Amino acid sequence: MTPQFLRAEAARFREMAEAVTDREASRQRLLGMAADYEMRAKVADENQPPEIEPMVSEAEAEPAIDEPVEVKAERKRPGGRTLRLAR
Repeated sequence: MTPQFLRAEAARFREMAEAVTDREASRQRLLGMAADYEMRAKVADENQPPEIEPMVSEAEAEPAIDEPVEVKAERKRPGGRTLRLAR
């Protein structure tokens, strides 16, 4: 469960506790659940791994589409001559 989810649930439990006016035990139970979820969210925030930045940016990782691609290939043809392909 993510910290955001836990905090949303804690808020929902608090709203439910406010709506319960005739049952003090239910109200206390809902407020206790809200406090528990808030504590879980705090612990989850502290234990999340730090964001790791990529060592190579996306712009450097792949060549741009506008850049020419150079391909050279050599292939032996029958008769000993070499056929050179360049693009």
